[in-house]
Amino acid sequence: MRVVLLLVIVVGAGCASAGAPGSSGGDDTSAAVDARIPVPVDACADSDNDGACNGADKCPGSDDRLDSDADTVADGCDLCAGKDDRIDVNANSVPDGCETQTQMVNLKVVGTNYWRGWHATGTAHDATNDNTLTGAFNGNTYNSYYVFPLAGITAFSVVSVSLVFAYEAKDTTDPTETISIWDVTTAATTVENTAGIQPTIHADLGAGQTYGTQVLTTAQLTTDVMIPLNAQAALDVKAKLGSDFVIGIHLDTAPGWVRFGNTGASTARLVINYLP
Repeated sequence: MRVVLLLVIVVGAGCASAGAPGSSGGDDTSAAVDARIPVPVDACADSDNDGACNGADKCPGSDDRLDSDADTVADGCDLCAGKDDRIDVNANSVPDGCETQTQMVNLKVVGTNYWRGWHATGTAHDATNDNTLTGAFNGNTYNSYYVFPLAGITAFSVVSVSLVFAYEAKDTTDPTETISIWDVTTAATTVENTAGIQPTIHADLGAGQTYGTQVLTTAQLTTDVMIPLNAQAALDVKAKLGSDFVIGIHLDTAPGWVRFGNTGASTARLVINYLP
């Protein structure tokens, strides 16, 4: 039997191990050695430095890790801050928390008593009188009021408010009449139930914070008129949620009077647009 012994010597070419002598006799510090250092497998471009690669960034340009309302949407891309962007019942791509809702609030009625009326400079107020005469009549000046119950309404914010009433009658030859609408600081029960001549209440119905003005035309007589109120009205409605909200009306164009309801039912409501 013959035994053949083969001796194979392999000379490695290329990179030497770190610290192995190179051709110069010292440690090899060539580029070949640097190329051997492993690159982290998760290294990638991260332009906003939030730890998420550009290709997987949920909110480019902002920190994906910041999510104050815990809805899985980074603050920088949150459509509805403070609310859950994921809730969209009607699937219209607008989160429900940022979608305006509308609430109609009718005039307050207790039994057969409609909480509307007037206070005048020289004529006694009576809670059973539902007349909204506004302006000058028989030497007296009248300011009218409406009370709207806001109990049971909750809102994150009130976006806008409009007043709707029936422009029922007028006693003037002018083609237009201008009214102004005001905040009322007097409590609703005081405005409605206090009898007699009340100069302070009368003044409160036509001064203070204005909610806007409206020009009423003769063509609008016997129709329902919608009047957009200003941002102050929206703030005050928000503050009054859960209680009664009172507005006052003054006729700016003397002489004569206008009226938005006399006896019985007559259109009177607030239209509140809000975010839930």
